[in-house]
Amino acid sequence: MSSITVVGSINMDLVANADEFPRPGQSIIGGAFNTFPGGNGANQCVAAARLGVDVEKAGAVGGDAYGRELKALFEAENIKCDNVLTADGPTSVAVILINKRTENEIVVIPTANYKFDAARLKSLEGTIRGSKLVLTQLELRLEVVEELIAICKSAKVPVILNPAPVCSLPDSMLNGLDCITPNETELEALAGMPVDTEARLYAAADKLLNKGVKRVIATLGKRGAMIADRDGKKIVSGYRVKSVDTVAAGDAFNGALAAALVGGKTIEEAVKFANAVGALTVTKRGAIPSLPTLNEVERFIKAI
Repeated sequence: MSSITVVGSINMDLVANADEFPRPGQSIIGGAFNTFPGGNGANQCVAAARLGVDVEKAGAVGGDAYGRELKALFEAENIKCDNVLTADGPTSVAVILINKRTENEIVVIPTANYKFDAARLKSLEGTIRGSKLVLTQLELRLEVVEELIAICKSAKVPVILNPAPVCSLPDSMLNGLDCITPNETELEALAGMPVDTEARLYAAADKLLNKGVKRVIATLGKRGAMIADRDGKKIVSGYRVKSVDTVAAGDAFNGALAAALVGGKTIEEAVKFANAVGALTVTKRGAIPSLPTLNEVERFIKAI
């Protein structure tokens, strides 16, 4: 069994660069265009594997060239992919536009991701119960993620939920959830309130804690990340780097957080480490191509 099981999306990212985002009805001339392996689940899986952790991936791809390329990538990264289903139809894609400030707008077409259903999840129970930690996101059908979290709770296997793309979550899903990792936009949506000050950030975290979430870790970009649980709240400072492409920063953070926790780091040490991995990721283009190795991270931290 693997230390971490990542259950979630597998996409091919179609990435276009332009100076600005177009307004509704406007056509603009862009710059570079590239295709990169991606998807929140795949990114987080590779992020953890490159940090030296034993990882298994569960999800679905299509029976097309993108699907074959993505499965070959997992094998090349020494990621177990026996539970990656080859579904009828195309592999899921994400259409990503990046402006000159490295901000991004993303549309995900979930095709194969939505073929990973509750029946497939049932066959994964043995793998889940043998894992030290499960990491998941919201690019699968919500009912599948909800059932996954219920299985983890029953098996007493810690689960981290990265709530992206954000949507309304039932209280039953949040109650007893070990850890949720929203960015600021996602935390604002989940809490139903602005998070533009530190006090409001903490108040928003309290809303999730009061629903039964055991720990909230909110990513704050270059400011770092907030940890909030019943023991208190604090912001762990981030690292300042020259940003080139922010697409996989949150996924790098989540994969690194999971890897650090199963490696025995304290929560604050794990968040500090994940901040470093996220910072390194934004210095390169692409999702999976930008994810650093453990040696790269250790050199980066030593150089600070």
